[in-house]
Amino acid sequence: MSRVKKIKTPRLKTPSDVRLGRSGVHGYGLFARDFIAQGARIIEYVGDRITKAEAERREAQRLARLAAGADGCVYIFVLNKRHDIDGNLSWNLARRINHSCHPNCEAQNIRGHIWIVALRDIAPDEELNFDYGFGYSEWQKHPCGCGAAQCAGYIINSAQRWRVRRAVAAGRT
Repeated sequence: MSRVKKIKTPRLKTPSDVRLGRSGVHGYGLFARDFIAQGARIIEYVGDRITKAEAERREAQRLARLAAGADGCVYIFVLNKRHDIDGNLSWNLARRINHSCHPNCEAQNIRGHIWIVALRDIAPDEELNFDYGFGYSEWQKHPCGCGAAQCAGYIINSAQRWRVRRAVAAGRT
């Protein structure tokens, strides 16, 4: 049995510059309450710090839930070569930030903490999003509904979108 090292993470308050709301992309999303300047740290992505082996075990559980018709959202975030963060905690509002192929934010690892940082100025009531950057090997498992002009129809890192477009055009979906 795999052991999970539980790190006591304090419950964070919702940053005053974001709010939870219904998203046109998927389920719920985070929205700017007020103007957010480019480069601002908006919210930290928090959760259980787990080993890669534990992350694989939890991914297998997620896929089983998905196959049974339940929630298939991915909340595991790569932290470093040895550890990941499982953000599947109800109070981790950063997990509600949806993917976009033309994002207004990015995830940055700052001294072992994952921060969502504004890539550009963000207007009030604009939905926050970042590029999840999933790898090519699993592109078919993650359809994308962001609607961006450069969207390939699947959540895939930007360097691999051309491969997905080619595969879709060849009928390999």
